[in-house]
Amino acid sequence: MPEPVFILGGHQTDFARVWSREGCDISHMIETSSRAALEDAAVEAEKVQSIHVGNAFAELQRNQAHLGSMVAQVVPELYGVPAMRHEGACASASLAVLAAMAEIEAGRYDCILVVTETLANGQVNHYGPLAFHGVRLTLEPPPL
Repeated sequence: MPEPVFILGGHQTDFARVWSREGCDISHMIETSSRAALEDAAVEAEKVQSIHVGNAFAELQRNQAHLGSMVAQVVPELYGVPAMRHEGACASASLAVLAAMAEIEAGRYDCILVVTETLANGQVNHYGPLAFHGVRLTLEPPPL
């Protein structure tokens, strides 16, 4: 049985916010959510060992498919951290979370940032990033 994996924090942007009206694009959404999730989790960016981005259709709707590295582009403290994008239509976010959990359960990494962003129905729907941290069995789980 793998050791438990805990979500330490997260952030979700406002579904009603229309980023383009503010002159913002997908990079602003990713930066805002990544920084807010790290702050909510009380995790310094330098502690992140891997990044997973879940997204469906960014290459079609945003002309940008290379989202794994975009996180480090907009959060420079994450430069050099291994990153990948997961695409699985409506399951893209879940795939990113599952891949992050698998890396923690395998013992490869202890602290992973998961970011998901999807545009649906002409509106920006941002499901928010999740900050993951593997916890050894000898440690107490984070407080609720």
